[in-house]
Amino acid sequence: MRIEKKAIESAEELSSLVREVLEDEIEGMKVLSEVEPQGDEIEIGMLIGDKSGRLMIVGAREHDGDSLVLSYGRHLAWFRNVRDTLSKEHSNFDWEHDPGIILMADHFSPHALYLIAMLGANPKKCFSIKCLGMGSEKGLFAESLAVPSVAPVGIEVGKVDLLTKTIDRVVTLASDLSVSASFGYVSESLDWVPVANIRKRGKTIWVESGPGKWSTLRVEDEATLERAVERVEASYKEVMKTRGDSASSPEGELSEAERKTLKWE
Repeated sequence: MRIEKKAIESAEELSSLVREVLEDEIEGMKVLSEVEPQGDEIEIGMLIGDKSGRLMIVGAREHDGDSLVLSYGRHLAWFRNVRDTLSKEHSNFDWEHDPGIILMADHFSPHALYLIAMLGANPKKCFSIKCLGMGSEKGLFAESLAVPSVAPVGIEVGKVDLLTKTIDRVVTLASDLSVSASFGYVSESLDWVPVANIRKRGKTIWVESGPGKWSTLRVEDEATLERAVERVEASYKEVMKTRGDSASSPEGELSEAERKTLKWE
């Protein structure tokens, strides 16, 4: 018999295969809890700890790994909701800091690896995985991928930390808030509604918030970041309140051309 590529049949099977890989990769690996699956895709999320007490969020899916970057926000929000409960059950782990991140999928685009590099999680690890086997036997072949560790050209190291905080705060505002490129969306199927746009012009970080009346705010420090997040949160609540109201959607949204006319404060 020869080794051949195998299909992963279920989230339960993927979870079992991922555990086998992590037991070899991480000393003293222990699964503390699993994130409840969402949608029809075979995708899993779990919280693990290692021998030193460090926590890590694991996200895995069989195919395209780019969507795992979106799932990370949901997983981190889930972690913060269950932190107090789990810390009582597993007191020998570090609950003071947010966990690291391990993402596993068939492949990741260069852009996804860039976004992962910008996240505030530490450590950050990515693996390319393939399910191989002979007959009824299966296993994951996992290859470590390099995550960029330096600021890309055009972004000064001194500003990266604030930019990372801004992205993290927007991503984790709500469990159904997703990120695509630099946009934050509330999504349901293919009905995506933009609620925020993060951009960097020169040395300055800007956060647009909408829909309805779009506004912009310069992010320079923790205080202005807090104000920007409050505006995005208000935008998110507005979308959730008006979702499904056909009368509000066409007039409330601004086109790309209209947004370019915004006054930058």
